[in-house]
Amino acid sequence: MIDKKWFTPVRFSHLTSHAAVGSIVRDQNDWLMRVKDTRYWSAKNMVQLHAVERVKQHLRIHQKLLLPPTAEFDESVHLKIHGTTIPTERFPSWMKCSQCDLLFYEPWQTNEIGIDEHITCHKCKAGILEQVTWCATSSFGGLLDVPWHKICHRNGETRCVAEREKGYLKILRGDRGKKTIKCTKCGSNANFEQADFKGSAHFQVKEKFGEAHEGGVTYTVMEVNDPRVYSPQNERALVIPPESNIDRNSLKYKLELHSQLINEIKGATRGLQRKKLIKRATSALNCTEAELSEALNIETTTRPSEVEIVAGDMLGDEYLALTTPEDFPEGADFITRHLTQDWVQYIDDLQGAPELQIAARIVDQLVAVDRLRVIEVFEGFSRAASDAEEHQPAPFVPPDLLGKTDWLPAIELFGEGIFFTLNGEKIKEWESNPLLRHRANSIEQRYQNSNIILPEDATTSPSFILLHTLAHILIRELESTAGYPAASLKERIYCSPSEGMTGILIYTAVADVAGSLGGIVELARPDKFLRLFDATLRQADWCSLDPVCGEMEGQGPAWLNRAACHACALIPDTACDYKNVLLDRVFIKGNSALGIPSLIDVMRNTDG
Repeated sequence: MIDKKWFTPVRFSHLTSHAAVGSIVRDQNDWLMRVKDTRYWSAKNMVQLHAVERVKQHLRIHQKLLLPPTAEFDESVHLKIHGTTIPTERFPSWMKCSQCDLLFYEPWQTNEIGIDEHITCHKCKAGILEQVTWCATSSFGGLLDVPWHKICHRNGETRCVAEREKGYLKILRGDRGKKTIKCTKCGSNANFEQADFKGSAHFQVKEKFGEAHEGGVTYTVMEVNDPRVYSPQNERALVIPPESNIDRNSLKYKLELHSQLINEIKGATRGLQRKKLIKRATSALNCTEAELSEALNIETTTRPSEVEIVAGDMLGDEYLALTTPEDFPEGADFITRHLTQDWVQYIDDLQGAPELQIAARIVDQLVAVDRLRVIEVFEGFSRAASDAEEHQPAPFVPPDLLGKTDWLPAIELFGEGIFFTLNGEKIKEWESNPLLRHRANSIEQRYQNSNIILPEDATTSPSFILLHTLAHILIRELESTAGYPAASLKERIYCSPSEGMTGILIYTAVADVAGSLGGIVELARPDKFLRLFDATLRQADWCSLDPVCGEMEGQGPAWLNRAACHACALIPDTACDYKNVLLDRVFIKGNSALGIPSLIDVMRNTDG
């Protein structure tokens, strides 16, 4: 019997984004695979995240947060692993011959070959079978194999019987390069690209969205890499004090990690059973029975009186934590060093560079974030068919398809970053310019008319567009001068001038609890940050595609960018929380011909 199992490694951080439940991924043998929903995951082998209550309250999550399962290859035995895997299935199920163009359904079921071997066409004996790259999606989250026979014979001119086990359908290139499906039995053919058909509503549609779709839902044929096929929805938040002030080596924290075992000890009614469980716990926690007993007593007596975490505005709370100096315990998951006084002193001591001093005084506070912990929660996904505009907002599909499980997949990342704020009073003065507001309003109107959905904290205010564009150009500058790949960096924008929030956090984070290597936080030193910030402002002044880029009425999705393109302000999608839109360099550099002042103009007028 040929073993048709295969294991493909995937980055941990991808499990809450483009490799999460419902996605189509390509494995190391070049097979396309669909990631199964969490009902098929082994939750009993997954670790629960702790010290995340504030994050859950902010994100309105009541379920437990579990880390996806992990596994390692056994190098000594072929195709053997230690640990737990995430289940997938081959999708699409159809394959096409590279020579005769015939389609075959799940040919691997009848071929006694390994999953890493090619399948030869049994009709022409010459071609290699290749997985088709077309699927059918509905706006309610449905994902199906294309019903090729139905599409081919949708005109109904012949009564041709479907025989899925036989190869009689061909994918050909028709007139003007359009793909067609042709039946070799009756001669019927039809274009299938972007074709619509009615399909029966799958069970989760009927249960989650009611009986209104019993007559079927609309499916659209599209390629698997079409962005409409899969749109993951995840949320991200920092863990801040008091939750971040944990000692991971403490017995109390270890008790939380082994909460299931501790609950079994508390619930044990027989003496022998309790002794056996205590022995397991002391071994797992690396402590004595006396230490365990004392810790359990302390936990029982102190837990009811613990200070309750009151969740307010998530970004507001993070901004307060980032801007407030504090002494942190050793091993805390959130540690900052406030360099504002050093920054001010360094700027005051600059000699012979008045313009540089003026530009530098835009920055109000400078903070090195030596350690941070980021929680990313996968909440579900959506898909879109041709009728997507009729279903707004897009129907949302949870990780288990029905939203009935008591947990969600989440990951924790550890890293470091640079945080700085801009002078709030100067931003208010700058933002009051009516020409700036008019430019921002034009982007607002386009956003309202688009199908793009951004996070709630995204706004089309001049200050947000300014901060967002500045963050992007800073990330690009870090890539070119400090050697950091832009895809490894992330942004976090804190924007609400009326509430005193005008900050940017640029950070890098990895799944390893040890965090990253300390390179980016070193750039928060006043002398190095000044060079970085000055270079960022200079990059905002000029794009290699100017004057075209700088004079564009609109660019990007739904024309939601103005003076911002791949040559100056766009960054990898993984680094941007706002889909690479709401960007415009004019909000930084100004435009004298339009009467729009730059930030430096505002500072210069104040200082002069």
